Amino acid sequence: MTSKLSYFFDWQHFPEEAYPRILQEFLDCGENTFVLTNVLIERMGREPEYVALWQKLLKDFGCRFAGVHAPLGKTRDLCVPEPEVRREMLAAHKDCLAISRDFGCRTYTIHVGAGHYCYDHVPLETLRARCRETLDELLPVAEKCGVIIAVENAFEPPNSAKEVMRLVKPYLSSPFIGTCFDTGHANCVRYEPGKDKSKYEDYFPVCWWESDGVIYENDGLEQMRDTIVTCHMHDNNGYGDYHDLPGYGTIDWPDVVAKLRSCPRMEEFQTEVSPPGGPNWAGKRAVPAGGWSIRRIVETFQKLGF
Repeated sequence: MTSKLSYFFDWQHFPEEAYPRILQEFLDCGENTFVLTNVLIERMGREPEYVALWQKLLKDFGCRFAGVHAPLGKTRDLCVPEPEVRREMLAAHKDCLAISRDFGCRTYTIHVGAGHYCYDHVPLETLRARCRETLDELLPVAEKCGVIIAVENAFEPPNSAKEVMRLVKPYLSSPFIGTCFDTGHANCVRYEPGKDKSKYEDYFPVCWWESDGVIYENDGLEQMRDTIVTCHMHDNNGYGDYHDLPGYGTIDWPDVVAKLRSCPRMEEFQTEVSPPGGPNWAGKRAVPAGGWSIRRIVETFQKLGF
């Protein structure tokens, strides 16, 4: 049993003793394919025994990792400007690409990064140059590992679909670079009649400090279509990056899924719903108090045709 859909799961919220039960719950729902999350792979980079733990679990349960979410944040994004931090960032990604190869993963989703732009006001052109330098060094490693670097769109100016395409375009002669389309991020910057900029979560004005609020981008999927190799599927109401279950936001899922299925380079699809209950960093979510159950998540995506 293999699937083109990989399930994201917040493994860090559960003890290792619970991992077999969680895997069995997914298997009972007919699913065996997972995202190697940034939290998991960062820990694997620090603890070789954690790699061995997951190798045994996947073998024992007949499961697999298909795609990776790379380490992220101001010390790990493509645009890191500080020389010493850049050295650490590049070393970490090279190690993670090797781990990705060893688990047979095909895609390696990575963030351009926005923290330095949004909070430190580092000029966009400076960050663009750092991103290019990072890809210059990481792409040959990805090619040797047989893993495709997928640059992800988000909602801040350095991560817009337009910026993502500007970044990857010079490298597209290599089959080991592409993009990751994030449905929730795109929905945050999608304009619909009646949309009110005052309803955005508090971190949006910080992101868009150079303009009068959010600059809308309705054609992100169309811009990225021919380069998309993987995607992150989650929902929101258009005003915050909540990572809700499809159907609890404003995304037109039949339309989006049909368009994603038509992408010529699509390798695999990924869920990015956050199962635990309560608010996340992005604000209040539609998730019930006890979190989304595994069965509820799986059934939702199965109804979408996965």
